[in-house]
Amino acid sequence: MSGTQRGKISFLELVFPPLSNQEAFQFKDQPAANFMRKSDFYMIGGKPKSKFHNYSICEDNNLIITFDIYVGDDLKSSGSMDIKSLVAVKSSSVNNFDVGMNENSIEIFYKKNGSKYFIERFTPENILWHRSRKAEGIIGLDNYEELLCYDLLYVGIAKKGDSYDRLIKNGHHARLDILSNEPQRYPGARVTDEIFLFLFRIEPLFLTIFGADSEIDLDFDYDHKKIVADAEKAFVSLLQPNYNTVKFQNYPKGADGLFNSKLDRYVYSIGEALTFNTPHGKMKGNRDGLLGGLTNKADFIFVDKQSSQLFISGEDFEA
Repeated sequence: MSGTQRGKISFLELVFPPLSNQEAFQFKDQPAANFMRKSDFYMIGGKPKSKFHNYSICEDNNLIITFDIYVGDDLKSSGSMDIKSLVAVKSSSVNNFDVGMNENSIEIFYKKNGSKYFIERFTPENILWHRSRKAEGIIGLDNYEELLCYDLLYVGIAKKGDSYDRLIKNGHHARLDILSNEPQRYPGARVTDEIFLFLFRIEPLFLTIFGADSEIDLDFDYDHKKIVADAEKAFVSLLQPNYNTVKFQNYPKGADGLFNSKLDRYVYSIGEALTFNTPHGKMKGNRDGLLGGLTNKADFIFVDKQSSQLFISGEDFEA
């Protein structure tokens, strides 16, 4: 082989657990925003609201909480939590803490000078994500992949700055449109509790294959925002979420993406155990305990200078 071939593999990784639109409102201008600012690629999805039921704590058994997760009247999963094994609890300097439980959250907190401070807080949605990350202290919920499934409504990026400012702090047209137009997914639920925000960062891995006669050149002309812009076009053009008005039908061509870069081909996948459905197809992500988003269990988008294609794990290649 002669010449040099350059490629890139990128996976999307959450910088913050999935959060509902209502939670995003509550977290606005809170310390959690510091974590959210690490993202500049985001998705908005919808699914029926989940609730905790049959929750209880056994204080005589090393503080074990047991619970079920329901959607409406339907039992979806069961699990337990070993409070003393949670990373946040083990790393906390607080010895005396309280536990609060209701259908929307399980909270570990302490009080100081009349104020309440969280050590850890779980919702039915984010505890499934923690389980998918093999978090210490979370037991059961073995069907988490089945439950972390959403209708993909919008894909967006922060061309400048970060996802927190673009999506949460400042008014965002698509988020407002979704809240105004999306139907209730389960009777009695509020739409704001059934719309979820996913704040991603893109992790790229660059690869070069040198031919026998090629000069060694390791300059990939790296530009993070170009990768982000290209990823948006790749996901939108193939999945076509309903609230993305621009569908990027000419992709992979584009002035602000990777079409004019040194890369010959590139791949995108979702490095989380999340599945996103649209009327035009679905894309499933996954995660490896050692390699993060680099796993054959995830679907991926393959792009060269001519075309883009979605490859399904277990169908187009071995999982």
